[in-house]
Amino acid sequence: MKITNKHGVPAPLVTLATREYYSKGEAQYSVTELMSPPKIRRLREQYNDDIQQDVSDMLWSMLGSALHVVMERGKTPGFLSEERLFVEIDDVLVSGAIDLQESTPAGIVITDYKFTSAWAVMQDKIEWEQQLNVYKWLVETVKREKVCGLRICALVRDFNRHETKPGYPNAPIHMVDIPMWDSVKTETYVRERLEMHRNAKVSADFGEELPACTAEEQWSSETTYAVKREGRKTAIRVFKTLEEATELAEKEKGYVETRPGEPRRCVGNYCGVAQWCEQFKQESEIRNMEKTA
Repeated sequence: MKITNKHGVPAPLVTLATREYYSKGEAQYSVTELMSPPKIRRLREQYNDDIQQDVSDMLWSMLGSALHVVMERGKTPGFLSEERLFVEIDDVLVSGAIDLQESTPAGIVITDYKFTSAWAVMQDKIEWEQQLNVYKWLVETVKREKVCGLRICALVRDFNRHETKPGYPNAPIHMVDIPMWDSVKTETYVRERLEMHRNAKVSADFGEELPACTAEEQWSSETTYAVKREGRKTAIRVFKTLEEATELAEKEKGYVETRPGEPRRCVGNYCGVAQWCEQFKQESEIRNMEKTA
């Protein structure tokens, strides 16, 4: 991947952005790679030399790296920071770096730091649940120690103390408890992910079409239907079904505005490979046809 500097960011920040702070060691997969969509991982491998990212778009990843460096200075009795564990499963070596482990009389509490938005904290983030439960499985498998708790330490970058929405974080540093899985469920999840990545690798090696990303992996938003009235800027109400919207529009003597959903990960190129993805191109063509129909 090539790091660009379109906005004249100081050279030391560019140097920081180009350094590799994480190493999965001899493992074939890190936990985050295992969780990533197989299609994205293979496309990134294929087009790695052509992918470009500007240093100005890497602020939060750089702050994340800086946080891990700083945490190494905060050694505290009873807490273990930045431990990477390895386990072999189905002849594949998997590793995971655990941000923080707290030893308690009941067992180990695992904490993972996340620079994130308030909106993300308010959602049910299944990927947080998946990641921390794989860490739990690693600790219990490798260290033979019981894990009694999983937590996200959310560093809320857009925190507003005047916000009163239900579920809004109560502080810029907000703790989130994560549900725990049993070892059978987690190991099944790991094996399923490994199989998906194996199949994608075989497809890539033989030049076959890669498995499509799911709507969830594309961060797809739902199509909604807004009931509007001439002369009014905002919608009267927004529905998930056309039928409900049409019914209200007739009562209000208004009209229905369709707000098409879109795959936010693809449209924003958060995957980094949207320009080489045939799935994204085909789906974009269909959406454009629907808009002009």
